[in-house]
Amino acid sequence: MNLSLRYRLLPYVACFLACAAVDLLYFPPATIFPDEHRFLTSAIRLAATGQFWVGGDRAWEMPGTALFFAPAVRLFGAHAAVIPIRFAQAILLVIQCGLIALIGRRIFGKPIVGFIAACIAAVYPFFVYYQGLLLSETLFDTWFLAGIAALFWWRDRGMQFDSALVVTCFCFVAATMTKATLTILPPLLLTATAWIAGVNWRRLGIILIAASCLYGAFMSPWWMRNAVLFHTFVPFATSSAQNLYLGNNPHNRDAGIDWKSDVDPAVAAKMFAIPDELDRRHAFTKAALDYIEQNPRAFLRAAGKKFVRFWNIVPNAAAFRTGLYSIISAASFGPILVLALIGAVRCWRQWRLLAPLYLIIGYFTFVYMVTIASLRYRLPLEPLLIILAAEPLAAAFQRFRQSPVLHRPTSRS
Repeated sequence: MNLSLRYRLLPYVACFLACAAVDLLYFPPATIFPDEHRFLTSAIRLAATGQFWVGGDRAWEMPGTALFFAPAVRLFGAHAAVIPIRFAQAILLVIQCGLIALIGRRIFGKPIVGFIAACIAAVYPFFVYYQGLLLSETLFDTWFLAGIAALFWWRDRGMQFDSALVVTCFCFVAATMTKATLTILPPLLLTATAWIAGVNWRRLGIILIAASCLYGAFMSPWWMRNAVLFHTFVPFATSSAQNLYLGNNPHNRDAGIDWKSDVDPAVAAKMFAIPDELDRRHAFTKAALDYIEQNPRAFLRAAGKKFVRFWNIVPNAAAFRTGLYSIISAASFGPILVLALIGAVRCWRQWRLLAPLYLIIGYFTFVYMVTIASLRYRLPLEPLLIILAAEPLAAAFQRFRQSPVLHRPTSRS
């Protein structure tokens, strides 16, 4: 199916216009949620001092979002930067649509799959909504998708030690510097992709070493900065321990994510009061691991509940579980999930081709079953589901175009 340039540009124009409408008409010209305020405050301090802080901590989260917001703060001022940041994130979402189209076309070898995936992503409610919030999601997803696109490019080029390998590692590191969810996944994902493609063991070892060295080299500025500040190795963010504790403590019986109701306030306050963030991380980690060790059945039950929370088609929060938000969520994510499953079944013979996507989906699901689960944390996987969903939609569209009904000659009276 050959589309004119005008039609190929349609999803990207529609995406930007949808984002602009939401940014200007739906959201107020200020931050809404506490997490937004935290990211913006870190960017303000970074722009003013050149130093990255999160409150009184130096490595509570990764610095990528603050680095991305800081230029707008410098140019427009702290309060006026909100709208420019939102429009910058709208551009990032347009780029995501292009990356989604590229990945779909590269995996399935059909431009129509990429075009349909881009059209869905352009107006997908979760993407359009989150780009209007000053959070890490939009920036992380952009770099993450760039890494996945580069991964398939590297695989199609024969998995050589070339620029494609360097670009793949760089994009994944940029995503990790925005949000630490990936941790050490990228070198392992590259190696697993090569193994599934049939690469021999000797070359697999070399790929693992090369990818690890590149990943470490790109991460080294953050590691060296932390070594100077903490006099020890701090590879990622210290806040992960708090999420582990929130999801695994005696008071969290429903696998929730609310610090007000899902922890013992006195116990949490005592650990939050620890002044050194590494000692605080150790205290939260020890409390969570002790609970898991002493209550393995409760941990497994909670993991099952977190799985349901993570893959829920409607919001988990009571305030959003009913009404318009619930309808929009079910009407958008629900069909995408069903179609993605259909796409996976239809393409079961191509499992080696799709294995990197499946590994990523499995990894994210596991991480949030162990820690805390939220629809927001599922956002990086939804572009992959959209790509899988686009395959059966493309097949149905092509069958419809080739239908004899459409080509039946009409009689003239």
